[in-house]
Amino acid sequence: MVSLVASSFMQVACAADSEGTSPNNQDKPASSWDDISDKLKVATTKGLSKLSWGLEWLGYKSGFGEQCTFVEHPSLAVRKHLQANLKAQDRAVDVLVASIEAWERTHAKDHAPLVLALTGPTGTGKTESSNLLAEALFKWTKRLDHSDKDSPSGLLVFRGEDFSDNYTNPVSQYQEQIKSRLAEHLFRCSGKALVVFDEVQKVIPHTLDVLTSAMSSNAHLTYHRGGVERRIDTADVVFLLISDIGVAKMEQLLIQYDDRRHVPATQLENDVKRALDAQWTRLQFGKMVRQVVPFLPFEPQHIVLVIQAKLDQLSEYYQGVYWKSLAFDPALAPHLSTLESMLYIERRAVVRGVDVRKVFAKYGARNVETGPLQQLKSKLMRYARPWNPEAQFTVRLMPDERTIEIVACVEARANDQDKANEDGGGGAIDTLSCVSRWQGEFT
Repeated sequence: MVSLVASSFMQVACAADSEGTSPNNQDKPASSWDDISDKLKVATTKGLSKLSWGLEWLGYKSGFGEQCTFVEHPSLAVRKHLQANLKAQDRAVDVLVASIEAWERTHAKDHAPLVLALTGPTGTGKTESSNLLAEALFKWTKRLDHSDKDSPSGLLVFRGEDFSDNYTNPVSQYQEQIKSRLAEHLFRCSGKALVVFDEVQKVIPHTLDVLTSAMSSNAHLTYHRGGVERRIDTADVVFLLISDIGVAKMEQLLIQYDDRRHVPATQLENDVKRALDAQWTRLQFGKMVRQVVPFLPFEPQHIVLVIQAKLDQLSEYYQGVYWKSLAFDPALAPHLSTLESMLYIERRAVVRGVDVRKVFAKYGARNVETGPLQQLKSKLMRYARPWNPEAQFTVRLMPDERTIEIVACVEARANDQDKANEDGGGGAIDTLSCVSRWQGEFT
């Protein structure tokens, strides 16, 4: 890294020397040296920036530096990452970003962790959002044990089902497990973390009392290490409490409006908060929650958006490996959203004397992966072989609006005899040779 700085100095010095010997620059030596000075400053700044990043990275890799460093502008990173990767939950994205922004702004004064309650039906992006938040917030990733996948360095996940035994009711044992895992993680991460409690509604009462001080404005966790009682600051921790509490309230409110964008944000949050408060009373940690983030049920048009996003991801992920490009008919995503493998439920209510019906995806976006996407991947894996990174694939919906076709096209070089005769020499043009690999229906 130091050589980068030295190299930059040498390059600027050579450029400056060249400028100093040119006739145009000999007339104004003072101006030339000002230019040299400016270039040296720029080179030095860039070199030191690279050196600083290199030392930080080396510290992380060696274990001697910070392991869980936040990015420089967390709220900006979160907004960009969520908007790019989380579909059909614009309101949740806005609330999450606003919460991070407020935490950034008041953190130095309040010295308190950020505690958010993410609630909504199955498959609406709550768990995915927690992963996206971690990816956006932390600079580094770590390799998961017994896996080839990486995870954000500061992410720690607890699952409610692991603390749900209300028969033997081992509260003390659960509390010790939570405290020891959290303390170990915070010790390794120098107090910086994103801690997720997934399906928190399954946790037996009083279990999370162990986190009262960690989630409060007092912001600390007391634990024992090496036989000595220790205390670690938790002000740099984001806690996410994920549940499906309040779904019925959400559906009742959505039925009253033609478009979810017209649902008053305050009314939505208050209705969900009341449902949460009833559960928080049972679990006894509601007072710790700073902000409720509702994840609304998906309607059919939102499933179309999710499917299209998954198709785009599939195309990009294997581009240059299995194919040069993989394009999809614009009508394909709407068609896939109507397959039998996509399950929907109907909710009814009388609104101002009128019987109103609304359809929601029963399992949210989970059916997308196990239904239409799985069928499409299966056909591609079978009929798109042998893989050709130069092939251009298209998946299209036929005019009968039921049959799907997978077409593969490859560019071929062919002699153009007319051009050869006209120019008096040989010539070649690119032609596109296409073949249908498969036709059929999805269910």
